[in-house]
Amino acid sequence: MLKQRAIGLLARVRGLSMTGRYLLLSFVFVIFGGGAVALSLGQLIEGSAISRTTAVTALYVESFVAPTLQSLATSPTLSQPEIDALAALANNSPLTEKVVSFRIWSTDGHVLYSPFSDLVGRQFDMTGERGQALRGEVIGDISDLSDPENVFERQRWSHLIEIYLPVRVSGGSRVIAVAEFYQLPDDLEAEVNRDRLITWAMVAGATFLAYLALARVVRQGSETIARQQGELQEQVTELSALLGRNARLSARIRQAAARTTALTELERRRIGSDLHDGPTQTLAFAMLRLDALDIPAPAGDAADPADGDLAAVRGALDDAMRDIRAIAAGLRTPELEEAGPADIARRAVAEHERRSGSPAALTLGDLPAEAPLATKIALYRILSEALSNATRHGAGQSIAVTVTATTGGDLLAEVSDKGPGFDTSRNVGQGHLGLAGMRERAELLGGRLELVSTPGAGTTVRAFLPLAADVDDGSWAS
Repeated sequence: MLKQRAIGLLARVRGLSMTGRYLLLSFVFVIFGGGAVALSLGQLIEGSAISRTTAVTALYVESFVAPTLQSLATSPTLSQPEIDALAALANNSPLTEKVVSFRIWSTDGHVLYSPFSDLVGRQFDMTGERGQALRGEVIGDISDLSDPENVFERQRWSHLIEIYLPVRVSGGSRVIAVAEFYQLPDDLEAEVNRDRLITWAMVAGATFLAYLALARVVRQGSETIARQQGELQEQVTELSALLGRNARLSARIRQAAARTTALTELERRRIGSDLHDGPTQTLAFAMLRLDALDIPAPAGDAADPADGDLAAVRGALDDAMRDIRAIAAGLRTPELEEAGPADIARRAVAEHERRSGSPAALTLGDLPAEAPLATKIALYRILSEALSNATRHGAGQSIAVTVTATTGGDLLAEVSDKGPGFDTSRNVGQGHLGLAGMRERAELLGGRLELVSTPGAGTTVRAFLPLAADVDDGSWAS
């Protein structure tokens, strides 16, 4: 039953708020602390009262007893007249108003006088409080009368104020005897209890006021914390909403970048087709017409200057035809919709080797079978541009291509060479449109481009492209 109550109380305490638990624990500590202070003050009050009573009573008793005991300075025992005088003090003198019993001890522990004759002559240890009195101290305390010499006192009283008084030789400091006397504790206890009650009331009041002040401070602090928590929660909610909006905007930007990439490729294809079907065909027709006008001159006739002009025009048309076809071929990408990243890497490397004649070692890692169209377009363009740069600026030395998937969910395309390299601390974007284009392609999709190069140690280009599906919108490539 008690255990269940304890469990129930613990559950209720756990159900309190942090402020409630703090106030409860503070109340417990304040109560115990106030009680400890009250008990300590009570003991100090009791000790002070006993010391005061001891001093007053000892001075009073000494004025009656000391003159009678001066013979002990030269004699180890009391004479009969001295014993009778002590008995008279114990029975018929003003001393009886304060003292209910007393004994006289010799310095070696013998009882020289006692109202109870059976104790006279017996010897006891002169240790403890009697020993302190023998050394010249006035000692007082409340006794429970449990000592062997208190056999007669405890038959009448449960406790008494016990005082030990050193008796000195007249005009000197030598202790010639020890007087032990007992006083009723009623007045002392009444005074102590009254003072304790006043002290406890003051401590209780001060403790209560301190607890109220602490509770007020804690409550104000709790209200401040609660208000700040509410404000912080509102800010967190607003920030979460902003982060959500930013995430949605970021996704929309990536989707827009993917669409832009796809649209750009479509536009490049259209321009390439238009160049092939328009100006190229017109130039071809012009070449045919020039061929038709190219009539051989009769033998022996002088060379016509117009023939030279026609030959120059034919040469210019041939050059323009080759340039337009090269531009159209560069604008058109192979069909990438159905190709995987591995196939695209192989096509880019094969196209590079076919155009430049420079070999490139290809290493394929663990690649997914599919990737977003925008990522595949960016992969093809970045590999083509990086391979072109490695051939033009790196002299085509030891070109290596690595394409793999990273643990972070990206597609890593790396192209390195052992060419002369360059200092990347310079502004490499200036005059390097290919590098800027590669960086822009990667960053538009949420990826990044890294360039590592050291003069005399070659160059490495790393492109990290996202494989997440939210960058893809294949409908734009149709």
